Amino acid sequence: MLSQTCPDCKVPLFKLPSGEIICPSCNRRAVFTSSNEVEKVKVEAETTNELDDVILEKTRRLKSLMAKTDNPEQLEKLAKTLIILYDLLDRVRRTKI
Repeated sequence: MLSQTCPDCKVPLFKLPSGEIICPSCNRRAVFTSSNEVEKVKVEAETTNELDDVILEKTRRLKSLMAKTDNPEQLEKLAKTLIILYDLLDRVRRTKI
C-alpha cells in the first residue's frame, strides 16, 4: 500500500509485484508524473473498441472450428482458447472509460 491516494475515489493506491500501481476500488492503473502527481492511465476508447472487435471475431472463428470437429483433443484446445478470449474480453471491457 502506498501513501498516495486515487485522484477519483481517494482510496490508497497499491503497488503490485509487477511494479504496476493500481487503485483497488476503481480497478484502474495509475502512474506518477514528473511532478509526483498521480493521474489515471486511460486506455483510449478507440483502441479498446478495436481490441473488443478483434476478440469477438476470433471467438466467431473458434465457434466455426468447433462446429466442424469431433476430435475431443481439438475441442478441448478450442474451449481453452475461448475461455482465455472471454477473460480477455471481460478485462478489456472493464478498462473502457
